[in-house]
Amino acid sequence: MNESLNKITERSEHTLQLLEAALQRLLLGKPEKTRNDGRINISRINDEAGLSAGAIYYYKDFLLKSRRAIEQNKINKDSDTRETKSKNLDRLRAQRDNEVRLKEKYRDQRDEIKSFCDKVIEKNANLEFTLYEALEKIEVLETELEKAKVVKFERGKKS
Repeated sequence: MNESLNKITERSEHTLQLLEAALQRLLLGKPEKTRNDGRINISRINDEAGLSAGAIYYYKDFLLKSRRAIEQNKINKDSDTRETKSKNLDRLRAQRDNEVRLKEKYRDQRDEIKSFCDKVIEKNANLEFTLYEALEKIEVLETELEKAKVVKFERGKKS
């Protein structure tokens, strides 16, 4: 009788070890026998341990411990989710602010380039007008030169 009681106790301890290991794997997000979708519940612990349906319910102390661990994990996930959302929101805000700064910078550059182009066009127009005026003056001088009688002097000796 003692021997059978020892076997039952050993089997019970082995089952508790399986349940503990299964709970730890699920909490770490590295299940071996169930899907890795992040969900943890009593049934999933039982399945991860490889026990028959409902075997976990024979271990009341472990049930209480696992329910506390599940609740704590849920609280931690909610906290992590809030922190992650907050970090993502901060990152997105920083990215938006950077984009606004870059847009302003590019607008200023565009305006400077437009202003420069306007000055170049204005300078070009002034030069063309000056050239036009100079050509008109040359034409006037040429017509006056043709009207005037000009005597050419030659240099040198006359033979």
